[in-house]
Amino acid sequence: MIIQRIKFVLSVGILALSVVSHSSAETKPVSIEIEKSVSTVLISIDGLSNEQLRKYKPKNLTELAKTGLSTEALLPVYPTKTFPNHLSIVTGVYPSQHGIIHNKFYDVEKNQVYSMGAAGKDPSWMKAKPIWVLAEEQGVKAASYFWPESDAELFGVRPSYYFSYHHDTPNRDRTNQVIKWLELPESQKPKLITTYFSIVDSANHDFGSTSAEAIEAITEVDTIIGEFLTTLAAKNIEINLVIVSDHGMLDIDETIKLDSVIAPEVVVKLDKLVEGQTQIFINHKDSAYLNTVYQTLKNNAQGRYAVYLKSEFPAHWQLGKAVSNNYVPDLIVNANPGVIFQTKHYETAATHGYDLKDTDSMEAIFIANGVSIKQARLEKFQNIHVFALLAELAGIKLEGQPASLEVFKDVLK
Repeated sequence: MIIQRIKFVLSVGILALSVVSHSSAETKPVSIEIEKSVSTVLISIDGLSNEQLRKYKPKNLTELAKTGLSTEALLPVYPTKTFPNHLSIVTGVYPSQHGIIHNKFYDVEKNQVYSMGAAGKDPSWMKAKPIWVLAEEQGVKAASYFWPESDAELFGVRPSYYFSYHHDTPNRDRTNQVIKWLELPESQKPKLITTYFSIVDSANHDFGSTSAEAIEAITEVDTIIGEFLTTLAAKNIEINLVIVSDHGMLDIDETIKLDSVIAPEVVVKLDKLVEGQTQIFINHKDSAYLNTVYQTLKNNAQGRYAVYLKSEFPAHWQLGKAVSNNYVPDLIVNANPGVIFQTKHYETAATHGYDLKDTDSMEAIFIANGVSIKQARLEKFQNIHVFALLAELAGIKLEGQPASLEVFKDVLK
């Protein structure tokens, strides 16, 4: 589907409606002027790498980038995992500040391991307000179709409209529902909408980042977005559109069995060990024993990974900014690009989670298009700043987040 410079008429317009009055015997059309607002739609394509966007040039995404706003690369936060990055995009803060520092991690005080979506049962896992919470608190209706943790009641608030996550929901159902939300009467229409596609990430993991299956998944999402835009144009629906991915992807070269670098009898003595494929998080209150484990892991590294005590965590990981140390591990084993850890064997062809400083394969994408947004190409920027753009477009006030609109100061109309 070719985008023929689909116009997003994003400035506030006036919608003239004909209303039939039944208050008198003579029925006459009455012209009412209603201020028509513009909704902002955020779409995530999980796992679509910047490299794949450049290499495979999906036609609709490429055209949107060409005629709108794009960047050399969107830079994910550490670790380059799905939940930490999706939540940084919508909170404008680093994982240590919103609390979800990995897809899976241990909290000492709770004595529990977080797993993806756990805030649905225990909202206290989240330490920062997502943009839909801020929106609702400020009287701006929000909607979400599967954005991570968007079905949870966070800080006592849920989006006005949301769906609980079901992996097998057809992809077109998501954009079709977005269109239905955009067709609601002005008083009911959400002004901020988020939605999410996982098929590119899944195909990359299962078959590899250059596989026919990955290319097919990219094409499928691109086609759905093209159909979505064509439908909007046909219905004369006006939006701001922002498209992101959460991280890139890298094919796997080597798998390390966990028990080959740290013996099971050592693991059982630890307070907690959480294996997260590209990271191992270790908690132990006995510093002497922890140092022994640290040395053992370093001795077994053979150039495949690096080991850090909490005092050694690199500054760019931003773990020193944590709201609480309860969920920050005492030791992190960080895999080198192309290497993964496995506790139990499973087949996987590609992954993510690596430190961006070690490989630009983790770079993500950012595209925005609309008449509120100028045609421009930005330098690389950190994904937390997308939050500031969303807030500006949707009319939401920030609350001291490190996200900054400075990145976009010259590209908004």
